[in-house]
Amino acid sequence: MEIDVHGHKHGHKDSVPDGVRKHAKAKLSKLERLAPVLERAEVRLSEDPEAPSTGRHVCEVTVEGHGHVLRARAKSHDLLVAIDLVAAKLHHQAERLKGKLVGRSHPRRSKALSRA
Repeated sequence: MEIDVHGHKHGHKDSVPDGVRKHAKAKLSKLERLAPVLERAEVRLSEDPEAPSTGRHVCEVTVEGHGHVLRARAKSHDLLVAIDLVAAKLHHQAERLKGKLVGRSHPRRSKALSRA
């Protein structure tokens, strides 16, 4: 999966520390194993200067692939915690997507078994 990490500060692009970038890529790369149809993720990290200090750091992620789009957003006092929260939300969405895709490709067997 291709993962782009961008930082934004007051409407301008900002650099993202390597540790934060690696953390985001490590968390989001797990989605690829869960739902291989997802090909690309865009991570936007920003600060909301008017928010209280408990939710100042914002992480927004959009994941796309084969016509499917997953989005999540989280705020936290710490950027790494915000990334973890978004990853958990996207993990849940990817599980639901996988369930739908598997359900389409493998019809329920209960109908076939009830006729036997």
